[in-house]
Amino acid sequence: MFQRIKKGWLLFKQTFTILSREKSLLLYPVISGIIILLILGLLFIPALFIFAGTGINPENMGVSGYAAWILLLFVILLVTAFVSSFFKAGIVHNATEVIRGNDPAFKDGISAAIPKTGALFKWAFIAATVGLLLSLLRESDNPLGRILTEIVIGIAGAVWNLVTFFVIPVMIFEDLGAVASIKESWHLFKQTWGETVIAGFSFAIVMIPALLLIAGTFLSAVFMPFEVFEGMATLTIIVFAISAILISALQGILVALLYHYAKTGEISPLVDSDIIKGAFVEKKSTKSSNLTGGNI
Repeated sequence: MFQRIKKGWLLFKQTFTILSREKSLLLYPVISGIIILLILGLLFIPALFIFAGTGINPENMGVSGYAAWILLLFVILLVTAFVSSFFKAGIVHNATEVIRGNDPAFKDGISAAIPKTGALFKWAFIAATVGLLLSLLRESDNPLGRILTEIVIGIAGAVWNLVTFFVIPVMIFEDLGAVASIKESWHLFKQTWGETVIAGFSFAIVMIPALLLIAGTFLSAVFMPFEVFEGMATLTIIVFAISAILISALQGILVALLYHYAKTGEISPLVDSDIIKGAFVEKKSTKSSNLTGGNI
């Protein structure tokens, strides 16, 4: 456990090294977040007025109302998945350029993502469908019980993230469609490192300040004047947004690092080779497998 925590911290520092080298990578999650908020505002606020005007609410909605609610949820998931995937493609492309020793501009990542818009949208559709199914399973009354349901959903979500770990770089660098990218992502993961990913490279440490502020905000709401609570709430929102931006950029860099290593066997001099090689547990049955070249 302690070794995994140590590896997670070291890997965090390696990805942060690349982010420090190319700070423009932070622009992608910032712009992505702004666009998502604007689109969701245009979609969600009018929908709330429509639902309120027709008397539909989650407590008394009929079949048509429930179908409309499901459609709205799917559109929200689809928009979020597409916009975030588009800008993550920019992060992965430019992070890879940094790994190669180049100095990419922000527009280079956008230029790399634009030709893949169709494939990215199809991928977003698939991801939104999976997200919708998991959400419906979470909200449904089923014989498994609430705790067991949450466990099943958690495992399913973790497996899905594992299977699709390399989807974005595969789309960008190998010119494959959404379904083929999912298959190649899973095949690449198993062939190169094996079945078990070391859990230590979590970037949850970035969220610690925000979580502490959330606790402080809750306490201030109970024990402090409203002005203090208002200030704490504002600070919490700002820190939470900054943390989310950092995590998004760092995770994109991590994917680029590991994909580049998987395809070429090369590791940038900017990072510690032992950390990248040790990020995953090697599959025992494929100890003799070799790295294969790719179109990166």
